[in-house]
Amino acid sequence: MTPEDIGIVLMPGIDGTGIFFEPLIRALPPNIPVSVITYPPNAMLSLEGHARFVMEHLPAKSVIAVAESFSGLVGLELLHSRPREVRGIVFSAAFARPLHRKLVHGLSLVPGIASTIPKIPVSVIGRILFGPYFDKELASMLNRGIPQIDVRGLKHRADIIVDGYPLLDERFDIPCLYLQATRDRVVPHSAMSWFAAHFDHFECARVDAPHCLLQTRPVECSARIVDFIETLRVVRCK
Repeated sequence: MTPEDIGIVLMPGIDGTGIFFEPLIRALPPNIPVSVITYPPNAMLSLEGHARFVMEHLPAKSVIAVAESFSGLVGLELLHSRPREVRGIVFSAAFARPLHRKLVHGLSLVPGIASTIPKIPVSVIGRILFGPYFDKELASMLNRGIPQIDVRGLKHRADIIVDGYPLLDERFDIPCLYLQATRDRVVPHSAMSWFAAHFDHFECARVDAPHCLLQTRPVECSARIVDFIETLRVVRCK
């Protein structure tokens, strides 16, 4: 087996579009097949429904799943079904326990909050998401990506975040790499500890970046993911 025998499935954050994986895709080696999940904008899927959607779109080959932020919950639900195609999983700034329950619930009650989000200037959103790494390329990506976000789906996925992963006592024997953003202001650093305690084969890579580390540090994240794939290859060849 060679590294290109294992593909990558990218599972998006709360936006659900998959377009914000562009920096990471450009950084990944071209010989590794990459599939991008885009959650259906007109279907208010449950956590289980999100996982079923991903399972239905898995390539018919060995893959690792890369689950960004919100999709960490979906990734856990996906692994609960033990799909044979998934040989390992990478969590990027992910969490299992409910996140910012009072804040998310409070925002969901603000009238017009969903319709207001797309009207926020890209420069403001970019500084919030990407901090000092915000540049013209990321601004261009936001300009193209924000109109594709379904605001109803965004709010619905926020509600799922409030509930967290329902099976917090579950353990997994699948290899896991956790990418932790050292400057994350969204997900607390303690969130990584849950994954370390519930995966038998666990590795953590800390990246000097804000929450959106796949967008701001794509080269470093790509290198970590490729190393993870190589580790899986070596293990399977033994």
